[in-house]
Amino acid sequence: MPRFILFIRADEDSESGKMPPREAIEAMTSFWKELVAANVLVYGDGMHASSKSTRIIFPGNGVSPMLKSGPFPVNEVVAGFWILDVKDYDEALVWAKKCPVIDAPQGCTLELRQFITMEDAKDSFTDEMREEHAKGRKLLDGKLGFQKPASD
Repeated sequence: MPRFILFIRADEDSESGKMPPREAIEAMTSFWKELVAANVLVYGDGMHASSKSTRIIFPGNGVSPMLKSGPFPVNEVVAGFWILDVKDYDEALVWAKKCPVIDAPQGCTLELRQFITMEDAKDSFTDEMREEHAKGRKLLDGKLGFQKPASD
């Protein structure tokens, strides 16, 4: 099944470090429980304001990366995310529309994006790269509780 990430775009409140009111947290907790009960939630979390972040900028042409400390413009920042494992885009969109941010006083923007699969990029991978990717995926899925990692 394809995986999607649902980003919650930052707003002035999240960027100021203001925590949502209890009612908003309760609504998000109910949404979280619904995602878990439907077995579609892979992982999700909120983020600190961008004032506590650093961007690592690679200018290219072999030039060493540069570091830029936040804060960053609110329209360039994500405040949280959920990773969903669903049958298709339409199902992911149904879940996105259920997000309780509809009651946010200043509104809220979500962004839904699908992860690239091995099949999508099949021409870019060698057999060795596919094998390494599969091993890594198996380990990560084990950490997330999807399957137990193979014991040595």
